[in-house]
Amino acid sequence: MNRCITFLIMIALGLLVNNYSLPQAKVIVKERVTITVDKATVRTDVPPVSINGRTLVPVRSVFKAFDAEIEWYPRERRVFIRKDNQVIWLRVGEVHAKVDGQIIPLDVALIIYRGRAMVPLRFLAETLGASVTWDPRTQTITIITSERASPKAH
Repeated sequence: MNRCITFLIMIALGLLVNNYSLPQAKVIVKERVTITVDKATVRTDVPPVSINGRTLVPVRSVFKAFDAEIEWYPRERRVFIRKDNQVIWLRVGEVHAKVDGQIIPLDVALIIYRGRAMVPLRFLAETLGASVTWDPRTQTITIITSERASPKAH
């Protein structure tokens, strides 16, 4: 019995030490970044942020420009995105997304920043069929959706 209790205490202490020793991701606010979707500037009430070299943007303001359906589920802390027949689920703090039922690893998790759900821009844009470029000179993120990337057939 004492061995069992000692073992459980050691596991609990190990978990505490590991949690406190994990490096915290540094959030860098990108106040002067411009985001365009199909040449239209997207206005956001919260600036993009960078975590571990990945840019996160407010999901609603950016992906509404894609004509995507977006829902936020506060109890589960999850965001749902649908564009055409594609469905994407992300949850705060999880480093994977569910895309059309398949689990896809992410470089950085969805976060809440200044009350907004911030999602990894490149992953989401490319998953929805868009191309993303970064111009460091002008501090501009350019997103071209697949509808604009190729001429539509009549």
